Amino acid sequence: MTRAPFLAALVVAACGDAASPGFSTGPTITSVSASTSGSSSTGDTSSSGLADDSAGSSGSSSTGIVRDVGTAMDFGPVQPPGCKGKVDLLFVISRQGTMVTEQTQLLASFQGFIDTIEQKLEGFDVHILTANPDGKWPGHACDSAWWGCPMYYPDCGPNALDYDCETYPGLKTPCDEQLGAGLIFNAGAYAANKLCDLHGGHRYIVGDEPDMAGAFECIAKVGMSGGIALMGDAMIAALSPKLNGAGGCNEGFLRDDALLVVAFISDNSDFKSMSYAKQQYEAIIAAKGDPDAVVMLAVTPQPLGDKEPMPGCTYNDGPLEFSELFSRFSHTVYGDSCAPSYAPFFDAAVDKIGEACGSFIPQ
Repeated sequence: MTRAPFLAALVVAACGDAASPGFSTGPTITSVSASTSGSSSTGDTSSSGLADDSAGSSGSSSTGIVRDVGTAMDFGPVQPPGCKGKVDLLFVISRQGTMVTEQTQLLASFQGFIDTIEQKLEGFDVHILTANPDGKWPGHACDSAWWGCPMYYPDCGPNALDYDCETYPGLKTPCDEQLGAGLIFNAGAYAANKLCDLHGGHRYIVGDEPDMAGAFECIAKVGMSGGIALMGDAMIAALSPKLNGAGGCNEGFLRDDALLVVAFISDNSDFKSMSYAKQQYEAIIAAKGDPDAVVMLAVTPQPLGDKEPMPGCTYNDGPLEFSELFSRFSHTVYGDSCAPSYAPFFDAAVDKIGEACGSFIPQ
């Protein structure tokens, strides 16, 4: 992959209030392309799994805000026959040092995603987990690096003012450093820097969470102080019986009668995972039993082609990330990490959830 010149000031500007309502980008993100990048930038319902510019978005305004009213199919008052109203959403989000723009876009698009599920797929009961992508707790960076607590005590500097150098290390648990475990204590630069208080006391959000947007920001604002993301390995761990069984960090997240949605958000290649597509596929099937019980979403770099490179964006010079894994599933969506809004990708994912619910019959 290749990265266009990184404009630090623009990226910092992108880190404003990301939890804007509806399918919009929230504040204008000037380090991201002003238009989607080709045919792979929005959700797609074709057999290729690639995105189509014609889906989802209703266009851009002069302010840079992209609004989306949702294109997911309306199933009417009757639930689709397979899902029984349950969807387990697993996010694997890189927290390497180039991810500010992508995380801002994700947070800006999330509320519209949930709203569309609730409106179009009425009564759905969700579990939402963000998996530890590297097996580390980034707060250690604040406590050990020269630019962290030693310099900025009692906080961790201008990009982590809410980090508490004195008390936070003592609040960390073994699950906070477990690959694949649900994240509830994101720390370091550009992270939530607080211990999430999730309704139900799990390391994942449950359907009756009273503040869905706030809870998701807490678990998904993973920051930029993590190690190299092990995207495939983290997914395998998050779905494992060890973490989902009794006493595991993710206990109760996976439900036999729920549809599984796996969403990868990254601007880097997954070159450090020890697992390959075949092993990743087998882990998903071991967890769900039926490939029709799974929807796969990847928001990752796309080819630059003949477009002008945009500041702060990464472009993919080879095959699309996770393409070998995704080729094994029927319900897939690709999104462009440089797109001005991630809303169309989530909108397309809702369509795929509807398709999958029509064919997945829990045993």
